[in-house]
Amino acid sequence: MKKIVKYTLLLLVLATIYVVYTNYPRLNIISGYSAKNMSSSVFLAGRTLEVTDKQDNNFSPIAIAEDKVDYEDKSATASVYGFMKRKAIYKEGLGSILVLDDFEEDTKFLVPNRTKLTNNLPYPYGDEAQKDTIFSNINYNELQTAVLNAFDKNEDYIKKTRAVVVIYKDQIIEEKYAEGFDKNSKILGWSMTKSITSAVLGILEKQGRIKVNQNNLFPEWENDERAKITLNDLLHMNSGLEWNEDYNTMSDVTKMLFLAKDMSKSQKEKPLTGEPNNSWNYSSGTSNLLSGFIRNQFKTHQEYLDFWYAELIDKIGMNSMLIVYVFKLIWTF
Repeated sequence: MKKIVKYTLLLLVLATIYVVYTNYPRLNIISGYSAKNMSSSVFLAGRTLEVTDKQDNNFSPIAIAEDKVDYEDKSATASVYGFMKRKAIYKEGLGSILVLDDFEEDTKFLVPNRTKLTNNLPYPYGDEAQKDTIFSNINYNELQTAVLNAFDKNEDYIKKTRAVVVIYKDQIIEEKYAEGFDKNSKILGWSMTKSITSAVLGILEKQGRIKVNQNNLFPEWENDERAKITLNDLLHMNSGLEWNEDYNTMSDVTKMLFLAKDMSKSQKEKPLTGEPNNSWNYSSGTSNLLSGFIRNQFKTHQEYLDFWYAELIDKIGMNSMLIVYVFKLIWTF
């Protein structure tokens, strides 16, 4: 009987070790996400640790992370029961950056130059309040009901809607914000940055610096079938490159987001598993690869940083918008 108990306990210990060993890398997803989101929320969006934990980092499994904020150092750290501690630092003009263990604290970062233009014209042509406009063909009561329905009631935090702005014929006809938010609040743009990236590539093409149907995009692809991939294929996520966009495991996308030093390389190093222009696959790696392609169009990193603002963001008056550069990864606020 004692031997049975002994072997059972041994098996339980071995099983526990196996589970911990196989799942430990996944803690990067929890602590990495929590630290990065906390740093952005506190130092860029001006929210508090308590509110961020309650409203942003409150979903499984992120909720099990323990967050701490260093206001003097302008950084946020997170860990899971003391394990897998990750740190995100805030840099003015760049946003919050999730760093790796070998990060050197004295690392210097270039910051994009910005020109924020203002004028006295009413919305949508300037920063002043729009002129009062009433449209007779709109049922404003029904519109208000629909907008109200987009928000959580009490403290549900199911829909997680922060803001709704309805625009009709260049006029704001209804807007509403969740508690703690207003028209000046900064909100994560997430994958909307993919559209910004596409727009920047369109500007480069209009300037004659690139062509949407060009191939041979990277020297690393010159001697294999990937040389056939066009810029248009990448823009449509139709390259045929291998990629796994699974956020629940240590997949291609989570390794890129939480472990890679240069996130533009993650997709570049993948082999073909399909045929270019005939194999669609959603890939955030492709978007970061495009950011790396944009970087290659400039002699210096400063030119690359400035271009997004000078030729698009500041040029059209998006003064509150910030692209968060993490080496060659970009997020938006």
